[in-house]
Amino acid sequence: MPKYAANLSMLWPELDVYDRFRAAAEAGFTRVEILFVHTLDLARIEQQLQEHHLELVLFDPAPGDWEAGERGLACNPGREAEFQRTLEEALQTAQRLGVQRLNALTGIPRPEVSPTAAHAMIVENFRRAVPKVESAGVKLLVENINTTDFPGYYVSSVERAAQIVREVDHPSVRVQLDQYHVGMIGADARAALREHLDLVEHVQIADVPGRHEPGTGQQPIREFLADLDALGYQGSVGLEYRPSGPTEAALEWLPRSQR
Repeated sequence: MPKYAANLSMLWPELDVYDRFRAAAEAGFTRVEILFVHTLDLARIEQQLQEHHLELVLFDPAPGDWEAGERGLACNPGREAEFQRTLEEALQTAQRLGVQRLNALTGIPRPEVSPTAAHAMIVENFRRAVPKVESAGVKLLVENINTTDFPGYYVSSVERAAQIVREVDHPSVRVQLDQYHVGMIGADARAALREHLDLVEHVQIADVPGRHEPGTGQQPIREFLADLDALGYQGSVGLEYRPSGPTEAALEWLPRSQR
């Protein structure tokens, strides 16, 4: 049975982010994930994890200037040093918080950067990162993100994420398969899972359209989750969705005993 992680960037939006750790524990979760921690108080996060006996399974290194539209640094030439610096900072945080997976957003190529150049730049940046993440015992992940939510994002499909990971060719670099983003480009998450299971380190889910809880859209999420079980997937499944109503109601599809 898959192990579920409550996404604290999306669930319980009515609560202060630090109070969401308690809410997750009270809802029966032992695992959580979050998008970014570099803007938060790490001491408070550490305290919340310890107090509520939670494992933080994943977060994202700093993605550049989010307010200016940046969605990662790895694809653009000239940002190599900054990418490595944000990764080093994230690894220090991961060691402090006991995190073993980092999802590094790869970015939107600048207009003058061709797809070929963007691809090569991502591979080069991740290859340079390998000694750091391997030494830290951390997996560095490449996630597929759809171009409706992030216009121009280069790694828009699981196939492209898997191609990058295969070119980096190191067990410390793996795929984060986001079923929602697969659905948003009209592709088949179940087929993508079967094709690239050997590379998948982390999974996230949400229904399409709306990015709400399973059952609110058109995606075969229950079947996808059954596939994870049948195929022997051992990682976590992040509940990275926006509740369509109160979070407690948006979690009713998942029995407490399975959280």
